[in-house]
Amino acid sequence: MTGPTDASPEFERISDGLRILDAIVGLTPREAATHPSLWPLLGVPAIDRGALVIFPLAVAACSPTDRSGLERLREVRAALQQDCIHLFGGDHIHRETVLDPDEDPYGRRLAEVGAHTATARGVVVWRVRDRGAALVLAVDEERGQATLAFHLVPKDWIWNWPPTPTTKREASRRRTAVKEQAAVDVVWSWPAADLAQVR
Repeated sequence: MTGPTDASPEFERISDGLRILDAIVGLTPREAATHPSLWPLLGVPAIDRGALVIFPLAVAACSPTDRSGLERLREVRAALQQDCIHLFGGDHIHRETVLDPDEDPYGRRLAEVGAHTATARGVVVWRVRDRGAALVLAVDEERGQATLAFHLVPKDWIWNWPPTPTTKREASRRRTAVKEQAAVDVVWSWPAADLAQVR
């Protein structure tokens, strides 16, 4: 990942986002199917929230008077987004998806914590294997902390095909996914108390 690499009281890099995505892409189908025991195998911090797995990338202190840490975090996010566009599609190909907080229950949850207003484009998601990888920058003004993470979510949270369920089973699966998204906890802080064990 390109961008700022220094550690300071205002900014801390936790993990390399491209390394995480490369590790997920490189898993065998059998390894990829072993959720939730898969996350510790990657050797990076992961917060396992069931269907949602949060991979913390960086944190920054922010206050109304000092936004330097937040600006560094935005630079890291912009560089990582460009890398993902290059590697996983985007730009003129438009293989990335921008979440709509008015239409997507998961997008709504992220909007509730300010993730859509933290960047000009909102929250962008790429398909990585059979999941969606959302690059999420959220600012918590009350705590004075901004966080950057990859959220790995089931592909059904982002892309529904066909648009209208054709079977009762599919309709039931969609209703369950909507309930999961509406209830998911997308907020984290660093250091995280609920990290999966790293081997």
